[in-house]
Amino acid sequence: MFNLTLENKNGDQLTFGQNSPFTITDIQGLNPPAATINTNEVALIDGARFNSAKLQMRTINVAFAIEYSAAYNRIEVFKVLKSKQYVKLYYNGDYRDVWIEGYIQSIDITYFDMKQVVTCAILCPSPYFKEAQMIVNEINNIINTFHFPFASTVNPELVFGYLSNDVSVLIENDGDVECGMVIELYVRSAVSNPKVWNYISREFIGLNYSLQTADLVTIDTRQGQKSVTLLRNGVESNLFNYVIEGSTWLQLSANGDTFVYEVGTGNNADLAVTFKHDNLYEGV
Repeated sequence: MFNLTLENKNGDQLTFGQNSPFTITDIQGLNPPAATINTNEVALIDGARFNSAKLQMRTINVAFAIEYSAAYNRIEVFKVLKSKQYVKLYYNGDYRDVWIEGYIQSIDITYFDMKQVVTCAILCPSPYFKEAQMIVNEINNIINTFHFPFASTVNPELVFGYLSNDVSVLIENDGDVECGMVIELYVRSAVSNPKVWNYISREFIGLNYSLQTADLVTIDTRQGQKSVTLLRNGVESNLFNYVIEGSTWLQLSANGDTFVYEVGTGNNADLAVTFKHDNLYEGV
């Protein structure tokens, strides 16, 4: 069993299931999309040489019947689904709870059938389904141990938190493919030249910049969204030009990775680093 919801840019939704006037009759495009393989032929070599590969855009066709009040509910469909407009598809099955973004390519209706059927074609520029909840991992040197209010006269005093020297985190990737991340650097006290490393590959991304208390740096390494921004005193600015030469837009491999960080001046404990990523799936 599965649940499916279509949502437009305004948050209006079409839901399918019990007490809904719409019943799913067919869905195509939930399987892994086709790939484009680029090759070139080389003299005196059988076959061809592989150059690169990429997934094609995904097209999802959702067909559903209007169970009652056909004329009224057909108009309700038009209010939510509009040609060329943005739509978000939520899919919840037995093992995966995911979503994907796309645009309405066409809407076809069998007007003169006994039970009208609507077929909606959704073109998804990014072919991957994303986990419903973004995964968050943190390197925080301050470890909180106090979780509920109480009165105490214990001697010696109870410890509510302690300072850790650990500057590494193991991040698991439960998706099908490697993915980009959103890396947030929150500054507790002034530091400079922060750098985040992949512990195994030694790839890194770093900044040649002095940061002040309460600064928030956001490094986005996701495909098509690469950026480095600074939020200081409520004002956002672009730090792309301060990226250190040799930096790599760090990716999280399909098997997971360990990441560490360091600062040029100041203490590592003065920086809190948070990694956020979406598990990506080729099919459901």
